Amino acid sequence: MIYGKNIVIRQLEIGDEEYLYKWWNYGEMMEHAGFPYGILNSKEAIRKNIISEIECYDAFPEKKRFIIFKKVNMEPIGELNYSGWRKRDQLCEFGIKICEASEQGLGYGQDALYHFIDYLFRTLNLNKIELTSMIDNKRAHNLYRKLGFKEIGIIRDGFFDSRTGAFSDVIYMDILKSEWLEKRESLTQK
Repeated sequence: MIYGKNIVIRQLEIGDEEYLYKWWNYGEMMEHAGFPYGILNSKEAIRKNIISEIECYDAFPEKKRFIIFKKVNMEPIGELNYSGWRKRDQLCEFGIKICEASEQGLGYGQDALYHFIDYLFRTLNLNKIELTSMIDNKRAHNLYRKLGFKEIGIIRDGFFDSRTGAFSDVIYMDILKSEWLEKRESLTQK
């Protein structure tokens, strides 16, 4: 498990389909990611996917999902993942979502992401972490910049947005390990 100041992160377990089913199928929660009706996965499909991840014996698979808990009461509040891990190129992408609306804006996302980024650089021997984000997700962009990510460019019409029924631009950001080590030092001194 990964322990933050106010959060705990652990990999998926059987039973987590209850949380993911609720979160992923709640349109208001998924709307900013372009899914105003949720992703419409069945609980059984999510459970089978979790079992598939659990049964993977590779300690460091190409992708892996995690659940974020509040440290004080171990209440699940969100999810994290990494994907697209390319060992040779030493890079991957990540995703994060504080899925309980009442827990958003309270610092849990920053706490979780700080410790997750550190985990990824240390554990996967990465040189770079990349991310893409919907152009209108300003709150997320601010958090990423605060943690040291730099905007590299705009991917034009990079995502089909179900909210509008049209393609939307996507922001591409990244952070290098050397930049993270410097940023981590400045963040720990605060």
